[in-house]
Amino acid sequence: MQFFDLHCDTLYEIAKDGHSLSKNNLHVDLERGLEFECWAQAFAVWMPDSIRGEEAKQQCLRIIKMAHMEADRNSKFHIIKNKNDFDIAFQNRTCAAILAVEGGSALAGSLETLETLKELDVKIITLTWNGSNELGHGCLSDCDEGLTDFGKNAVNKMEALDIIPDVSHLNQAGFWDVMDIASGPVIASHSVSAAIWNHKRNLTDSQFEAIRDRCGLVGLNLCGEHLGKQDFETFERHLYHFLSLGGEKTLGFGCDFDGTELPAEWGGIQVMHRLYEYLQSKNYDNYLLYRIFFGNCYDFFLSFL
Repeated sequence: MQFFDLHCDTLYEIAKDGHSLSKNNLHVDLERGLEFECWAQAFAVWMPDSIRGEEAKQQCLRIIKMAHMEADRNSKFHIIKNKNDFDIAFQNRTCAAILAVEGGSALAGSLETLETLKELDVKIITLTWNGSNELGHGCLSDCDEGLTDFGKNAVNKMEALDIIPDVSHLNQAGFWDVMDIASGPVIASHSVSAAIWNHKRNLTDSQFEAIRDRCGLVGLNLCGEHLGKQDFETFERHLYHFLSLGGEKTLGFGCDFDGTELPAEWGGIQVMHRLYEYLQSKNYDNYLLYRIFFGNCYDFFLSFL
């Protein structure tokens, strides 16, 4: 089985508590991830809403640089800089690691920070977390306004630097601002369906269709609060609904490992083997499962990078 995941918060947890990326008791480590035939993982640096300005920027840079130091000393962790790096990682049975930032507060209100993040091989930036920051307003901010002028400029700058805008966590007005401003693909790295469970973090059908029509990606997460109930049957309802909207080439996973609570018996990333088998038992076509578990995300990044 091959697996490509668009979002985990493992780097933040490692930086906070000093865990080893090679083996730990978190949701993700290299030992378990490399049980997959091929494994690509987007590692996001989470930016809590409790920090802003220079403190936020420095926290982000510290964790991104920590990831690069890990890659320098650990042959099983390969940071993706260009599309050829996928072949290198997979041929050598290493983790194809994509660096991401979860929260535009990391920019500290400066477009120049985007240049720095580009140099550090960041490929994805989630514009907000749940609250408001210099770019705009998260879905739980209780603010109905769209992107700020700085946020609009940041989206334009991100596209110029080939950094993908990620709309997970963004409020509705901000989402549609991104879709108006961005000329290229947009992703929602870890979001499920509002039609199945009405939560502010979830995507409406019109949002999903807009991402689909832009040839973007939607990574399905495993968060119980967003699913409505944290089990395979409920997850499958979200999957089936998005497929009914023509999402065969749009869907992937953004499980939110180490960013949400999971049932202890799931055991972290290895639960994906069980989820794959469950969906097979529900008569999902093997090729469709390949597309969702790996191929859609892989093809997207090969064309983007």
